[in-house]
Amino acid sequence: MRVILTLFGIVLLSACSFLSPVKVDLPDKYMLSKVPSYVPTKKTRPMILLIPTPETRPIYNTTQMAYMLKPYQIAYFSKNEWAETPAQMLHVLLIQTLQKTHFFKAVVTSPYNGHYDYVLNTEILELKEDLTHSTPLLVLSVRAQIFKISANQIIATKQFTVSLPIPRGTPYGAVFAANQAAATILRQIAIFCLDRITMA
Repeated sequence: MRVILTLFGIVLLSACSFLSPVKVDLPDKYMLSKVPSYVPTKKTRPMILLIPTPETRPIYNTTQMAYMLKPYQIAYFSKNEWAETPAQMLHVLLIQTLQKTHFFKAVVTSPYNGHYDYVLNTEILELKEDLTHSTPLLVLSVRAQIFKISANQIIATKQFTVSLPIPRGTPYGAVFAANQAAATILRQIAIFCLDRITMA
């Protein structure tokens, strides 16, 4: 009887171990979610702006967070990553920022089957932690292009780049710097759109 009870106990403990959740070290996930605290505004015009999802250089078209330890080399963190791809996060922020200008009757995104007047195409060229300097830097670079539908041509193109020191040199410090850089570039893109479309 004692042997049977012992065997039963072993089986029960094995079953509990099998059914217990296995602890997996998942990477910490971070967001780009900061829009500019201030953007210039203009009187609303009867124009619709289409903002497609940004294009992204293939090495940054991932939720992995990129860093550089030496020139010409890109690596990715294993324990820290973006919650979504940079393009997905920046797309939402672009729409929110351009809406804040009140310049356009509507700011829409693809797929959109109605009429629109301008297209704001963007491309993420860089989003990385540059650790090749004595002070680590967060580098964000975005190219913006405005296309005028009625003229069937590009009316303006500009590249925006921001490099900011990473507070304390930590992963969260890099995310904080990335959000600050994104807000700066978003404001610059909004000014770019207002200026160039006003002159068009």
